[in-house]
Amino acid sequence: MPRASLHALVRHLRKLVATPAEPELTDTLLLQQFVRDQDEAAFAQLVARHGRLVWMVCRHLLANAEDAEDAFQATLLVLARKAGTIRKRRSVASWLYGVAYRTALKTRTTLARRQKYERQARVR
Repeated sequence: MPRASLHALVRHLRKLVATPAEPELTDTLLLQQFVRDQDEAAFAQLVARHGRLVWMVCRHLLANAEDAEDAFQATLLVLARKAGTIRKRRSVASWLYGVAYRTALKTRTTLARRQKYERQARVR
């Protein structure tokens, strides 16, 4: 590694260590802010933090990207509506995983049922 690149890397690392990071709010606090104050920024931060997990669950269970997107949005709607009922507020990721999984499975079942009826209608 050239010496100039090494020095630049060391300077960058020192800046990262020297600058205090903003305190990251826990999922519990974000959930509490959203439920109590209807704080959209808190909800947005929860989505930013756990959205990838929800998307991956939906995409894994559903072959079609549009169906996965519908399940993803449905999961986030459940979060918005039922945030106050989450008992284990420290495990929002786990709760979202379960909701996303069940939502995607339900979507997959509905799609399979619809395809079955469409095939039967074509035969007739």
